[in-house]
Amino acid sequence: MYRVKKVLNNNVVQATANFQEYIIVGLGIGFNLKPLQKIPNDKIEKVFELKREDYYKMSQLMTEIDQDLFMKLYKIVEEKSKKHNMSLAPHAFFTLIDHINFAIQRHQDGQEIKSMLIYDLKILYPDEFRLAESIYYGTNEAFELDIPYDEVGFLCIHIVNGVNTEIDNQSTIIIDAVFDILNIIRDHYLIPLKQEELATQRIMVHLKMLLHRVVSNIQLAFDEIVLYNVIEEFQSAYEVSQEIQKYIEHRFDATLNSQELVYLTIHIHRLEKMMEQGK
Repeated sequence: MYRVKKVLNNNVVQATANFQEYIIVGLGIGFNLKPLQKIPNDKIEKVFELKREDYYKMSQLMTEIDQDLFMKLYKIVEEKSKKHNMSLAPHAFFTLIDHINFAIQRHQDGQEIKSMLIYDLKILYPDEFRLAESIYYGTNEAFELDIPYDEVGFLCIHIVNGVNTEIDNQSTIIIDAVFDILNIIRDHYLIPLKQEELATQRIMVHLKMLLHRVVSNIQLAFDEIVLYNVIEEFQSAYEVSQEIQKYIEHRFDATLNSQELVYLTIHIHRLEKMMEQGK
């Protein structure tokens, strides 16, 4: 039996049960409830068990977002994830809702953000991308908006993080590895790779997604003919990618397949081109 710890709004409450803290969502669940009261089971729609840092972040979100807006967005994410048969980690629900809330605000303020990886994500994570599209279209329809399609890319990244729970357990290691790999690239090309530069940000996102796939043991697979064409055409980028491959295999005790190596080579080659244009 769950008991109220704190009512966040009419539809969301902090709760406790067996010395564990939860966030519980349900239409009108918080109405007239007081701390320590039992929460009626028939009011409970979803129970979220979160890590402590996520628990407090999400509690803070509940104080900042309009409760009716939250409930509508929650229903969209819940409905679409069930439709696509995709189980999201608890924190992903709130991360998606938080992102959509700000996307709506940005749209209303006339601000747009371009997703540089949207087409890469569509290829790399087709199932997650389809769910992101479904949430995107559902949001536009529900609120009669025309939020830019680029938001699908950002939603897809949140979904990827929310589906692959192995990633969450190794997020610190992944971030540390990204910076190690940036140093490999810096040493090879003798360039600074400043984090505020677009080229650096783009390769960092690709590296992070690559390491996500390595950790989740889900790697790319595509036509072998492509492999040899890329290796022959992008020799310099291929050499750097081989150095990165050795690092990843040693750090994560995993084998990077040839398809991933080629895709990494393509991105390193893009980085080369961006560096040349910036000179």
